[in-house]
Amino acid sequence: MRLRVRGLDARGRDPVTRVLGVLAVLAAGILIGGQYMNPDKRVLAVMAATVIFGVAWRLDTITGLGLLVFAIPYQRGTVFGSTNFAFILLVLLLWLLRVAQRRDPPWRATPLDFPIAGMLVAYVISFYNIHDSISLLNASANTELLLASLVLYYMLASNIRDNADLERIQMFQAASIFTIGVLGVYELYHPGAVLIPGWIQFTASLGVELNTKNVRVGGPFFDYELLSEFCAINTLLLGFLILRARNAYQRVALGVVLLLDIFVLFATVTRGSIISLFLGILYLAFRARRQLKVVPLAIGSATLAAAAYGMNYVVGSFTRSGSLGRRLSETRFIGIIPEDRITVWTNAWNRFLGHPLIGYGPYYAPQVGTTTTPWPHDIFLHIANLVGLFGLTFFVMILIRLFLLGHRSPIDLMNPSTARAFLPVAHTMFVVFLIDEIKIDYVRNPIYQFEVWIMFAMLVATYQVATAQPSLRAVAAPARVAA
Repeated sequence: MRLRVRGLDARGRDPVTRVLGVLAVLAAGILIGGQYMNPDKRVLAVMAATVIFGVAWRLDTITGLGLLVFAIPYQRGTVFGSTNFAFILLVLLLWLLRVAQRRDPPWRATPLDFPIAGMLVAYVISFYNIHDSISLLNASANTELLLASLVLYYMLASNIRDNADLERIQMFQAASIFTIGVLGVYELYHPGAVLIPGWIQFTASLGVELNTKNVRVGGPFFDYELLSEFCAINTLLLGFLILRARNAYQRVALGVVLLLDIFVLFATVTRGSIISLFLGILYLAFRARRQLKVVPLAIGSATLAAAAYGMNYVVGSFTRSGSLGRRLSETRFIGIIPEDRITVWTNAWNRFLGHPLIGYGPYYAPQVGTTTTPWPHDIFLHIANLVGLFGLTFFVMILIRLFLLGHRSPIDLMNPSTARAFLPVAHTMFVVFLIDEIKIDYVRNPIYQFEVWIMFAMLVATYQVATAQPSLRAVAAPARVAA
C-alpha cells in the first residue's frame, strides 16, 4: 500500500518540479530548434559546455571523459582561451572533487612522467629567446595547449583502470570518428562552405596546386594532412572494434564508420598517411607472422588491395576530390627525400642552427636572417626549432618509451581481456603516427594535438591495464630492461 504525502504525487514527485522539468525540456527544444535554423557560435558553445558539465557531474568520470573525447575536435576560440581548455579544466575540477570524496581513483604515475617534466622545463627555458610581444602571446597560447593536453592525458591514464573503462573510451572515440567523417563528407560536397559562422567554416578546403579538382578535405581540424593521419591511425582502431563486436548490429554500425573513415582518408588526397598505414599493417603482420596462414593472408591482402583501388576510383571519379593513386605515382624523390620536402626541411634545418640548444620559443615564426616556410613538415625539426636540442631530447624520450610499451606484447586479438588484445593494435597505431610524423608536424594545429595525446593516453592506459594481469608481466619485463 502506497502512502501519499501532501504536495507529492503517487510516485513521490513534487508537481512543481514536474512542471519545471517540462518547461525546461520545452525551452531546450525551442533553443535547439532556433540554433538549427540560425546557429550562433556563442550559444552553441554554451550549450556544449552545459551538456558536458551535466553529463560529467551526473554520471561517472569515465563517461565525462568520453564525452570530452567526443567533443575535442570541435574546439572554438574564446577571449579566455579555447573551449577545449575550458572543458578540460571543468572535467578536471569535477574529477578532483570526486578524488577528494574518494569516489574516483587519484592521479597515478605513468612511464612518461620524467620526459614530460623535461619537456615542460624546455618550454619554459625557450621563452628566453622570445623578443617581441606577438611571439610571446602565441608562445604562451601554445604552452597553454601543451598543458591542457597533458591534463587530458593524465586524466585518461589515471581513470582507465580496467577493460570496461577502456572499451567505453574506445566507443566514444568511434562516435567521434563518425561525426568527423560526416563533417568531411559535407565539406567534400560543400567546399568553402560556412557551417557555423565563426566556428566551423571550410575556407581551407579549396586549392588547385595538386590538380585535385579543387578540393582537399580538412574536416574539423581544417588541415587535410592531419585529418588524413587521424583517419589512417583510427582505421586500425575501427578494424579492431569490428573484429571484437559483440553482435551483428554493432559490427554493421562500426563497418559503416570504417568505410566513412577510409572514404575521408582518400578524400584528403594525402600520400604520407596511406604509406604510413600500409607500413604499419606490414609491421603488425610481421609481428604476427608465426600466427598467419597462407590462404587467409592471401585473401586478406587481395581484399585490402581491391578495397583501396575501389575507394580511390570512387573518390577520384565521382567526387570533387582527386585520385590519390595518381598522386602517389607522380611522387618524385631526391635520394630518399620527397621532392616537395627538400626546401621546407632545408629551411627548417637552417633556422634551427640559429638557436640549436634551447630553440626560439614555442612559436614557429619568421626570424631575422632566416627563410621560413609555413611549417617544417617534420615533427623533429619543428620541436627542435621550438625548444632546441634540450627539448628535442625529452620529446624523443617520450616517443621511445611509448614504443617500448607494446613492442613485445603477444598478439591475440580475440583475447578475453580487451587490454591484452588491444595493446599490439595501440602500439601499431603509434607506429603509424611515428612514421607519418616524419613528413608532418602535429604541434602546428591547436585542435589535432589533443587527439595525439589521447592516443598516447590510450596506449599507456592499455599497457597499465594489461600488465596488471600476471600473464603479460613476463612478456613486458624484457621491454623494461631494454629501456
